Amino acid sequence: MIKRIFTFLILILFTNSCSITEEVLVSETGAIDYVQKIDVPQMGAFLNVADLDEKIQINQISNAEYSYLDFLQLMEEMGSKKNKGKFEKYELYKTELSKIDFMKFRLDMRDKFTMEIINRSKSVDEFNAQSKIVENTFKEIKIKEDERIEASKNAALTKKKKRKKDAVEEKNLFSDNPMSLATGFDYSFDGKNFTKKIDVERYLTNFNSDDSSTEEEKQMLLGMMKQIKYKYKYTFPRKIKSLSLKDAMFTADGKSFIIEYSLNDVINNPELANFAVELED
Repeated sequence: MIKRIFTFLILILFTNSCSITEEVLVSETGAIDYVQKIDVPQMGAFLNVADLDEKIQINQISNAEYSYLDFLQLMEEMGSKKNKGKFEKYELYKTELSKIDFMKFRLDMRDKFTMEIINRSKSVDEFNAQSKIVENTFKEIKIKEDERIEASKNAALTKKKKRKKDAVEEKNLFSDNPMSLATGFDYSFDGKNFTKKIDVERYLTNFNSDDSSTEEEKQMLLGMMKQIKYKYKYTFPRKIKSLSLKDAMFTADGKSFIIEYSLNDVINNPELANFAVELED
C-alpha cells in the first residue's frame, strides 16, 4: 500500500492545498449517502482548454458516475501511453469487480480536479455489509492475482523465454484494497444516536503490507501525508444535541459537524475518527 500511496502522492507533491473529505449525509430513515472526495485544485489549471469539443467531453465525464471497472478504463484512456493495455488485465476480474458495482466513481474536471468515491445505502446495515463486500472482493482478487503471476513466471522460465536473472517481476494489480479509506469501519443508528466505529485492524491492514519502497521514499511519503488535509463532514436530519469529538465545528443550523486532521494523523491513529452523536428529538 505504501508504494501505491507514494505513487499517488508524488503526483501532488507540490499541491499543499490537496484535501480528502469524507462527506456523509444521514437521512431520517437511516439511509447513508457517503462520498469521499479527493480534491487537487492545482490540477484544474492543467485542464483549461479552449477547444469546444474538449469542454463538452470534460462536462460529460464530470456529470457521469462510473462503476469501478469503467472508471479504470476511463483513467487508462486519459492516462499515459505506458499504461495502455493494462486494462486488459483488470478485465480478468470483471466477474469479481461486478460485485462492487454499488460503489460509484466520479471525476469532476470542470472548475477543479476532484475524484469522488460514492456509496449510497438504504440503511447503516446495508452500508456496513457493502463495506465488507468491497474488502472481501479485493482479498479474493489478490489471491487469484498471486496465482496468475506465479503461473506466468513459471511458464516463462520453463519455456526459457527469459533467463531468470533477466526476468521482470510482474506487479500485483490489486495487492490491497484501493478503497481502504472508505471501508474498515461500521455505522450504527437508532433514529437518535449515530456512531462510527473503526476496526483498526481492518483499517490499517493495507497500510502495513510489505512493499519495495525505499526508506527515502517512505520518509518523503510521511512528509507529504502531513501536508494533506483529511476532513470529515457529517450531516444529520435533525440538530445535533451532543458530539463526542472535541474541536469540531458546527454549521449554523446545527445539523452538521466538520473536523479536520492530517492524512498522517488519520492513518497513524484512525480511532481519531470514532465518534458518537446524539440528535435532538
